Amino acid sequence: MFTSAKSLFDYIVQNVTAYSSKETKAMAFMLLEHYLRLRSVDVMVDKPISADESQPNWDKIIERLNQSEPIQHIIGATFFCGLEFKVSPSVLIPRPETEELVRLIVKDCFWEENPVKIVDIGTGSGCIAIALDRFMSFAKVWGWDVSDVALTVARENAHRLLSEVTFEKYDILKDTSFDGQFDVVVSNPPYITYAEQTSMQPNVLRFEPHLALFVEDEDPLLFYRAIADFCTKHLKTDGTCYLEINELFGEVIKQLFLEKGFKKVEVIQDMYGKDRIVKAQLSA
Repeated sequence: MFTSAKSLFDYIVQNVTAYSSKETKAMAFMLLEHYLRLRSVDVMVDKPISADESQPNWDKIIERLNQSEPIQHIIGATFFCGLEFKVSPSVLIPRPETEELVRLIVKDCFWEENPVKIVDIGTGSGCIAIALDRFMSFAKVWGWDVSDVALTVARENAHRLLSEVTFEKYDILKDTSFDGQFDVVVSNPPYITYAEQTSMQPNVLRFEPHLALFVEDEDPLLFYRAIADFCTKHLKTDGTCYLEINELFGEVIKQLFLEKGFKKVEVIQDMYGKDRIVKAQLSA
């Protein structure tokens, strides 16, 4: 049982060895905030921890971190666009690059006076769909996924965050039953080829769902082609498709959408200068 914030912080930092010092300190702050509501200033002033304060098994948590288990899975949540989302091994952990996708859509659509219909294909935790619903009160948002478990997580997040997103099971590669049109189609589909596994961090490779991560080496554009075909039928003429992409395939995906009849297609770089978003418009 630890009796002060600094002694606990130091214990975590000294015993987590799987990450750099900077990463370990950031994780220690996250753990203290999550379990004990202690902030960085509490560590600096070495705030006492009361004897009756309930504490988790810190050695077990440290063991899990040293096995490269993501801290988001350990605490069961992460922040995305300022909102706290529940996460589990069944869904991808939301990443900062995906926040850029959300911000771009909000920026482009914020001037709209009429209700905007949006579908998020492969919604996972629901982070994109729910963030758009929260930031765009004039929008009606759907979130689709092939995984029942992921949809359960997404619905729990919507309930917690007071979101009215409609979550439905839909397989973009197989289903053809939908009959309707959207103003915006957005997706962060599987886009990592299996050949890229050797360059991936173990915490991602071992603990995040491969169904949401990987696409076959022989057909890396599988989901983009299916989404492009869906858009030709279900995206309004003045609508826009926003996609998160593998940085290796930006220009190829751009060409794919142009060949499908889109008039204006852009490849947009992320905060790290990597090709990360394709924005495709049916009308110029």
